[in-house]
Amino acid sequence: MIHIAFNIDSNYVRHCAVTLVSIFENNKEETISIHVIARGLSDEDKGILTQLTKGYNNSIFFYEPDMKLLEGFSIRKFSKRISMATYYRCILSRLLPKNIDKLIYLDCDIVVLGSIRPFWDTSLEGVGVAAVEDMGCREPQRYEILKYPMEYSYFNAGVLLINLAYWRKHDLATACIDYFHKYPERILFNDQDLLNSVLYKDKKLIDLRWNVQDAFYRNPKQLDDEWKKKYANVLRHPVILHYTNRKPWEYDSQHPLRNEYFKYLDLTPWKGERILNNPIYRLKRFFRLFPFYVHVRRPKYISLDQIQ
Repeated sequence: MIHIAFNIDSNYVRHCAVTLVSIFENNKEETISIHVIARGLSDEDKGILTQLTKGYNNSIFFYEPDMKLLEGFSIRKFSKRISMATYYRCILSRLLPKNIDKLIYLDCDIVVLGSIRPFWDTSLEGVGVAAVEDMGCREPQRYEILKYPMEYSYFNAGVLLINLAYWRKHDLATACIDYFHKYPERILFNDQDLLNSVLYKDKKLIDLRWNVQDAFYRNPKQLDDEWKKKYANVLRHPVILHYTNRKPWEYDSQHPLRNEYFKYLDLTPWKGERILNNPIYRLKRFFRLFPFYVHVRRPKYISLDQIQ
């Protein structure tokens, strides 16, 4: 059985449903157990996620943690769209049953486009987590703030393969809580900074296909033609596609694979719903993107047709 966890609030139920359906559609041969950590979900919200999961003959469990566990925590970066629920992934070893030794954690701005079995089968011997490098791993200031050597790199916390047995053995939940209380000024990127600070020596970095982030599709200077050529197949055919920045459901999204989200949305109760069904947002999108249409501004994203 593959165990997958999400920590959400009521604002992300729809997006969680999309992520779930994308997993189930592309992993029909697997038996999957879903674990949702959330506070205040309505019976209707739980019912939607339960019905979707059981429709694929899989199981789902809900957990409502005590807020006192996160007493003294705060949100800094992206506070308008991220809630305190994001920190629950740091204490999963306390929240989930002790008979679960391994777990995939996923954010809900994700669609899964292939089999997750090879990811699940990744060896975790001697480490607490397997993850993909974050785009920010090349920024020296992150390591200056977090106070560990840049040679250890920095992972994205939106897709994690977690060794829960290791976390319990080393009491990493307590380590995360204690670290935040001791060094709150270091934690800018919320749970991601916290997990990197605690696990920087106890991780395995894995292939990009398991967390293909929005920034990988953009046109910053650090992603040169050689990088794009090396990862062309991963960019065209990601297994786990992570909309880390601009979300596909936002009116001005330009992500080259944004329609993958709507493909799975249409397999949920929100079938057919689009922000661009509203003519006001269609007009706003036109004016927002007009400089790109007339080539006054450089495209923000690479063209998948042009990478080899």
